[in-house]
Amino acid sequence: MAQILKMDEYLDLFYNPKRASERAKLPARLGRFVAKADQLTTTDTDTKNTVFGAEVMSWLNYQSEIWQILPKRPAPQNTGFRVLAGEPISGVSAATGLQETVEFPATAPIASFVNVEWDPKWMGRTFGISEQDLWRATRDDNVDEWAVMRDQFALGHVREIDNLLGRRITNGPNARLSKTSGGTYVIESLARMISSSAEATTLTTTADANIYYYGVNLRRSGFSGAGFGNGPFDSIVDEAEGTLRSLTLDLLDGVIRAVRLNGADTANLYMLTGQDTADAISNLLQARQRFLNTTRIVNTLNGVQRVSDVGVAGGVDVMSYKGIPIFTSRAIESYQKPSGGLTPIYGVYQPDFYIAVAMPTLYLETGQDDWLLLDKMRRKAAYVTAAELIGTRFNRSYKIVDLSA
Repeated sequence: MAQILKMDEYLDLFYNPKRASERAKLPARLGRFVAKADQLTTTDTDTKNTVFGAEVMSWLNYQSEIWQILPKRPAPQNTGFRVLAGEPISGVSAATGLQETVEFPATAPIASFVNVEWDPKWMGRTFGISEQDLWRATRDDNVDEWAVMRDQFALGHVREIDNLLGRRITNGPNARLSKTSGGTYVIESLARMISSSAEATTLTTTADANIYYYGVNLRRSGFSGAGFGNGPFDSIVDEAEGTLRSLTLDLLDGVIRAVRLNGADTANLYMLTGQDTADAISNLLQARQRFLNTTRIVNTLNGVQRVSDVGVAGGVDVMSYKGIPIFTSRAIESYQKPSGGLTPIYGVYQPDFYIAVAMPTLYLETGQDDWLLLDKMRRKAAYVTAAELIGTRFNRSYKIVDLSA
C-alpha cells in the first residue's frame, strides 16, 4: 500500500467504513483498540518493540551565509592581475588650462602598477566507516549510517568553509583555525580582505592585516596616521583601537559616505553582520520614529541580486538601511563578536569581491577493492573544494569594529 502523504487521506483511511480492509493492513493496525485492562505493562518487555525507522533528524545548524552571498566565478586562466595603484595625474597643475603663448605644464608622473597573484586553496573533509557497520546498517532497525554521514558531511563541508570566511583577522578561535589563521592553506577571510593600515596598528601582529601575503604580500602595516584609507590597499575601517563604543547611525553614515566618495554606489552595496547588530540598527531607527525599510533580493550562484517589480515579483524581503540590504552571518557573529560588544559590520561592494572556484566540490569514496591499500576493512570518503576569496579593489568596502552592546 502506498504511503499516505496528506492529512485528508489519513483521516479518510481512519474513518471511512469502506476502507476497513486497508486499515487492517497498516502496521499501526488502525481501528483496533484494546481495553484499559489489556494495556501492555512494563513487564511485557518481549511483546512490544519500538521501531525507530530510517529517518534521522539533525539538530545541527548548517547555514552558510557568506558562501551563499558572495558571487562565485570559475577560476580564470591567469592566477594574477595588475592593479593601477597610483593616479597618473596629480597636483593643481594637472587641471590648468592652456593659454595660447604659455608652455605646457610639467609632465604628469607615470601611474604605478602592482602585480597581484593568488593561489586556490584545497579544503577537504574526510569521514569513514567500518565494513561491519555497513553490513549492520542493512539489518534489523539499524540506521543507514553511511547515507546519513554522506548527507551531513556534505552540509558540514560548506559550513566549515563559511567558518573560515568568517574568522577574525587574528588567530581563529580554536587550534584548527589558528594554525591557518593567515590563509596559507585555507580560503581567505572577509576580515582580512576588508581591513586597513589604521586597524593594523591595533593588532599584536600588524602583518595580520596584509593580503595575498603568500604571494605579492600587499602591505597594510606601516602606514602612519589615523582615519580612513591611509594606505593604497586600505578599506574604509572605522575602529577605536580596541575600545568599545556605542553604535550610532552617524557611524554608519560616515563609512557609507566614504565609500561613495571612492566610487561605490549603494545599488551594489550590502551589509553583513550578526543578528545582535542587526537588531541594534533596527532599534536605532525605531528610536528616530522611522520604519526600517526592506529590500527584495534573490540568492543565485552570482551572489545576492536585487529584484525589481517588473514582471513577476520574486525573491525575499530583507531589512535595509538607506537602500543597502543587511544580511546576518552566524560565522561572523560566532568568531568576531567581542566580549561585551556587538558583531562588526561589513559593507561589501559586490563588484570588488568574489570567490574564484578552481574545483567545484568533489566527492571521493573508496570501495572493497581498496581494502589492501587502506590496510583495513573500511570505507573512506571525502568532500574536497578548491577556491579562494578574491578582492580586486578595497576602498569601496567598509567595516565598523569595536562596538559595545
